[in-house]
Order: sequence, then C-alpha cells, then structure tokens
Amino acid sequence: MNTMKRAYLIVLTPALLVAAGYVVLLRRMGLAPGYPRLAAAVLLVLGSTLWLGRRGAAKAGPRGPR
Repeated sequence: MNTMKRAYLIVLTPALLVAAGYVVLLRRMGLAPGYPRLAAAVLLVLGSTLWLGRRGAAKAGPRGPR
C-alpha cells in the first residue's frame, strides 16, 4: 500500500468513526441525524479529494527513469 493511500486511511478512519458516533448519539437523543446532509458532505469531501489528487498528479507530470 503506498503512502498516499495510507494517509487517506489514517485521516478518514477516525472521521468516519466520529460521524458514526454522532449518528448513534443523535438517535439516542431522539433527533433525526439528517442523513441527506451527511451523505452530501461525504460526497463533497471525497469528490474534492479525488479532484485535487488528480490535479496534483497532472501538474507533476510523468516521472522519468531513476
């Protein structure tokens, strides 16, 4: 596994655990957690991550032989 994928896992795993904790907490309090907003936020973050990742790779250009 390359370092960039590992970095995403290190960042996203706690974020997903916190989001799940909020959903459980809000349900125990009797409030609707707003799943459409949560899904929209997740899609926005993942989409921007992919877009910026590809943009940075395209800027760097092809790597030559080492």
